Amino acid sequence: MKLKVLVATAAAPILATVAYAQTPPAPTTPSTTPSAAAPAPATTSTTDAASAPQWYAHQQGEWRTSKLVGSKVKNNAGDTIGDINEIILANDGSAAAAVIGVGGFLGMGEHQVAVQFKSLKIDRDSNGNDVVKLDTTKDALKAAPEWTWQSS
Repeated sequence: MKLKVLVATAAAPILATVAYAQTPPAPTTPSTTPSAAAPAPATTSTTDAASAPQWYAHQQGEWRTSKLVGSKVKNNAGDTIGDINEIILANDGSAAAAVIGVGGFLGMGEHQVAVQFKSLKIDRDSNGNDVVKLDTTKDALKAAPEWTWQSS
């Protein structure tokens, strides 16, 4: 049994080499009958100026959503009332809402609530860390309607 495995293992590279060693078929001679002229290559661009990407440069006071997701949300008293689970974008690309997880333990039993993004106050503390505030209480968030994704 060990001999068969050893022979099969040794033969695999040899068989693969045989496939590379095959010679390609001989080229055919060109026909003497005239053929139709090949179409000329297209000279017009397929991308329209209106659909070209619009490049963007960083503006002062912007926030990265990747840094906001997972951030603790605090109320005006400084109490942690939840954390941002998602940022929902509107059709025009603006931030429409933030889904905040409230309560639960390690994500189990967490109540998710969507709040309008403009209701969040986002700032940086003296150490440069993001600070997200929402003028409400943890109990008010727990009592709010639960956010669920609509399947389409």
